[in-house]
Amino acid sequence: MPRDTYSPRYDLVALFIILASFGLRYWFVASGQLNLVQDEAQYWDWIRRPQLSYYSKGPLIAWVITLWTQVFGNTELGVRFGSVLGMTGILAALYVGVSRVWREYRMAVFVLFAAATMPLLNGLGILATTDCPLIFFWTVAFFALAAATRNEPDRAVTKWPFVVLGACMAFGILAKYMMLAFFGLALIHAIILQCRGQLPERFWSRFLLASVVGSALGLAPIVLWNMDNGWVAYKHVAKLSAGVGNGTGFALRPGPFFEMLGAQIGLLAPWWLAFILVGTGAALRKAWIGPVGRFDAGYRRDLMTLLYFWPLWGLITAKALFSKVEANWTAAAFMAGAILAGMALKNWWDAPKRRTRGRAILAGTALFLTLAIYVSPLLPLPGNLNPTMRLKGWADLGVKVDELMRSEFDDPSRVFAMSDNYGFTSELAFYIPGQPITFCTWTEDRRMNQYDLWPTPVDGKLGWDAIMVRKRFRNSPVPELDKMFESVSEPIFYESSFHGGEGRRFTLILCKGFTGYWPKRGLGEF
Repeated sequence: MPRDTYSPRYDLVALFIILASFGLRYWFVASGQLNLVQDEAQYWDWIRRPQLSYYSKGPLIAWVITLWTQVFGNTELGVRFGSVLGMTGILAALYVGVSRVWREYRMAVFVLFAAATMPLLNGLGILATTDCPLIFFWTVAFFALAAATRNEPDRAVTKWPFVVLGACMAFGILAKYMMLAFFGLALIHAIILQCRGQLPERFWSRFLLASVVGSALGLAPIVLWNMDNGWVAYKHVAKLSAGVGNGTGFALRPGPFFEMLGAQIGLLAPWWLAFILVGTGAALRKAWIGPVGRFDAGYRRDLMTLLYFWPLWGLITAKALFSKVEANWTAAAFMAGAILAGMALKNWWDAPKRRTRGRAILAGTALFLTLAIYVSPLLPLPGNLNPTMRLKGWADLGVKVDELMRSEFDDPSRVFAMSDNYGFTSELAFYIPGQPITFCTWTEDRRMNQYDLWPTPVDGKLGWDAIMVRKRFRNSPVPELDKMFESVSEPIFYESSFHGGEGRRFTLILCKGFTGYWPKRGLGEF
């Protein structure tokens, strides 16, 4: 198929997009536009007790946070800088992969623009989540596989794509177990190419060796940790994979499904979903038929991109019909989604009758709404309409808890903070001045978490006092709290603030005289 002609200006445009995107994300994080998400605070708390793995995820996110907190300290920037830089790596990998591996130089710019303006990818570039390193290694592995399956008559495939593939499998699994799905999709892709006579010699032995060795290296610390902790991570993943039903057997869930679909449309952006659908139609026409016995770059590109978007994105989205799913579970598919969108965008942009005005409107809309993501925390929206509200007020809460520790108790050095929610527990650990060790108690029916695998106040805090923090304003009594402490205060309702505006609401309870009783109810809930 005809290839784009290389021009240095493509690299300059790409460099500008990547650096501008990095600068915007760095400003957002460094200027403290939002407090940490609860999972971010939890991942930070992990680094204070290093382990081979953790309850819900592999250790890579803790390693990344450890590295950058050594540079920036135990601050929001230190926690998040790995993702700020990681998304830069994802954008660079997409551009280099499309332009250098596929040698689609001009299309690479359109793919990069689509990725840089997708809401989900922008969010993952400012939040310390496991999805950011996963997508980075997923993207690099994607193009390593593309290079490894290339069977052009005048180009021999070296071992290096397989080495890169194996390394990405190892690090991707350490980031998130979803990386194992990459191997399954790669296997399907390779089998199709085998049937079409489009695989190079010695592919299978190298591919299987790289995939198996890489997966084994990535799984090794996770398996060893689970052997010492009752295989809790695998039980947790199995429970999530099975979904959360309503206890009445099989039933369709149209409401949650449409919520999931709406979330996916928002995370992709409606216009990019439209381009993905158009790009899918064009790719299907070529990939469905495909050549036999001869190299065809366009066929392999379209087939691979379709395989790495629709099965993953479609199946997880459809799963919401039957069980509970989270919107970010489709994150790995967004890399291929950006490619499909970029392919369609290039064709739309190059249409002979396309007017400059139409191009400017599309590009301007994408850029405007991308910038809106970063200024949304500054908008004076009421709490029930502000999606960033759950990230506001944690720092103020930490100061409030510290003030109560110093003013309401005889000995502030013998007061600990706790919650019945692991996210609140981790936020308290990060934002209370001095960043003390905090605890998550079993006072309500909840599933297990990492804090249940660590020491409790029973170990060394008999007779201490505590402050318990609960979600929102709650008058309901806390089960068994009166057995845990000699005296318990009436609830204190506290509305936090953030940058002079409204923050989250909390209920605080002052507890005196820890008796040594610490409930263990529900430890089998994963």
